[in-house]
Amino acid sequence: MAKQAVTVEQQVEQAFQAARKGDFSHIGALPKLGPSAVPSLAPYLRDADVGMRREAVAVLAVIGGAKSLPLLVEALGDREAEIRERAAQALYSRYEPTALARDKTLGPALRSSVRAGSPTAASLLLLGYFPDPENERALRAVVEQFGDEPTQLSDSGPLVTVALPARIALSQLGDRIARDALLRAIDGASLAEAEFLLAVLRDVDSPTVLHAIKKTLDDEREIAGGLPSGAGPRRRLRDAAVEAFVRRLNLKVDFKLHDSRRHSDEQIARVRRLIDGSIPR
Repeated sequence: MAKQAVTVEQQVEQAFQAARKGDFSHIGALPKLGPSAVPSLAPYLRDADVGMRREAVAVLAVIGGAKSLPLLVEALGDREAEIRERAAQALYSRYEPTALARDKTLGPALRSSVRAGSPTAASLLLLGYFPDPENERALRAVVEQFGDEPTQLSDSGPLVTVALPARIALSQLGDRIARDALLRAIDGASLAEAEFLLAVLRDVDSPTVLHAIKKTLDDEREIAGGLPSGAGPRRRLRDAAVEAFVRRLNLKVDFKLHDSRRHSDEQIARVRRLIDGSIPR
């Protein structure tokens, strides 16, 4: 007798049953099922075990797409800050913010997540795409209440204070006071803050702020990443700035971008000229 095929729902169920016993290897294979697995993940997003909810968000983050979006938005309301953070990170990294801005449920969900405490960089930055007085008030409250607390955009990203992404979002919403504070922060930015600013350059729409961040093209401080230790000189902040600005402004350059090597002074000067020609002063 032919063996009956295992349905997608059964595969998801078996993977989570194994995970409850400590075997997470099957969950790692679930993203290969694609969007068809998303409906079966919903119950685990509401599971009493935070570990199961964490795994459900992780699978949804990899699958992405239109089907995963409502469940990731739902996860922003989780009672655990870690789950809210992972959901916000998935939304930030897997979706175009302008597309997310069309989702009428996301703005209120982000605002509620931010007000729940322990606001994350991703949720704060995304809130900047939803013009609403309530969102602006929520962001200002974050600066006052949690401004000095640490946050990061990803598990391996630079650590900055909550005030920095909150002010980036407020600046995007037209808050001049926040923009002035952001400009002062850029002027005295630490290496971690400068790296963060380059990582979130897509969320900066003010020409004044972009020109202020442009000074990273002159920054010789070395950063992590690039060639293996001992294989060559470490990358500098200015090298990361080249790639960030070329991608943010869609600059047309006659050299290849690379995330492991240094750029020449001539290439950096060329990018600076292109920036000046692309955005008003």
